[in-house]
Amino acid sequence: MDYKHFFRSLKRIYIALPVFILLPIILAAETGFAQELFRFRYRTGQTFHIEGLVNEEIYLNDTLQQRVRIKNIGDLTVTRVEDKRALHEGSFLYYQSSGAMDDFVFENEYPTRFYRDIYGYYEIEDRYFMPVVRGVPTFPKEPLTIGDQWQSKAYEAHDFTRVFNISNPVIFPASVSYQYLGNIMIDGEKIAKISINYIINYTIRYRQGTPMNSMLPYRVVAYFNQLYYWNLDRGLPHSYRENFDYIFMLSTGDVMEYVGNSRAVLTLTAGAEEDEREIEDLRSRLRENIPSVEVSRTDQGILINIGEILFKFDSDELTQHADRDLDNIVEVLKDYTDRKVRVIGHTDSTGTEEYNLSLSLRRARITSDELQRRDRSLRGRITYIGMGEKSPVATNSTGEGRQRNRRVEILILNE
Repeated sequence: MDYKHFFRSLKRIYIALPVFILLPIILAAETGFAQELFRFRYRTGQTFHIEGLVNEEIYLNDTLQQRVRIKNIGDLTVTRVEDKRALHEGSFLYYQSSGAMDDFVFENEYPTRFYRDIYGYYEIEDRYFMPVVRGVPTFPKEPLTIGDQWQSKAYEAHDFTRVFNISNPVIFPASVSYQYLGNIMIDGEKIAKISINYIINYTIRYRQGTPMNSMLPYRVVAYFNQLYYWNLDRGLPHSYRENFDYIFMLSTGDVMEYVGNSRAVLTLTAGAEEDEREIEDLRSRLRENIPSVEVSRTDQGILINIGEILFKFDSDELTQHADRDLDNIVEVLKDYTDRKVRVIGHTDSTGTEEYNLSLSLRRARITSDELQRRDRSLRGRITYIGMGEKSPVATNSTGEGRQRNRRVEILILNE
């Protein structure tokens, strides 16, 4: 039997936004054991340029048949952000090389359009072949501590068009296991390391009418292990590296195996530079009077974390420096007169849950009142909420962590 087209059609295409491979870098030491909240932070206009490489060996009945290299180049743009999810649109270009040199030949272009939510779950129509991997990684809603483990389901979509004349992607479910390994610093950014392992063990069920008198894969068994890097500062993936072993059992009785590794790099382009400049400008202006302020962009808008400096310890009474700090915040908010603003109060876990919720709500209300007193334009577009101890950004088992959790946040909403 001629397996030439089978070799060329079932290549491992593993460039799936946003999953990327780490190129050689110097890793710094671990940076602590605080809890971290993992979320995708999308914004309209984000554009991702992805260049990936797959190296694999192809075996037929345990005999090496071919070594191939695959290059994927993807350009994807976030065109809409809504209801904790983002619409991605773009395409992937697929190149292949069977030689030792980088003589890649263009094979195909795959357009794509899909939603992905802040936890990592996909919504994508069956007609799209890319991304191949859908749902790696996905994150729990609760903050994670180093050493935590969790599980989820994912899917892979494969192109059987050329060899089997199947027009839609064939979808394989996967069972995925994760473990949060710790944090490092790369180029001044806080990066989380995550171990990801998943398996596929699936019997393919073809649609009625599919001709069964030709070669068809009927069972797939696959094993994957990854070291995945997540950018905690940006709320986006940083990189990953992966090894895989993919086995197809065919209707002819033969066994095809694909063994290899994949890597890729991500570049955040259009809109990213302006976004970084805006955040840095806000941070610089606020730090003139509030040195410890943190400014970041979330899927809901721009988040200003001013800590607990406005209030006396375990109290809703303003400190003597609160006037200066509130004036500084108002000056920044004047640049966003067309945006709604939300004040969010948080506490640590010391004390009862009821007491903490009440304290956080009182602090948020007082902060909101004080901001409106200084700027009448905020009336009607500012709201407040108390979260109590429910949304920690660090562990409550240390003094430093509890201090980080006692905070007031100002959220400049996207809409």
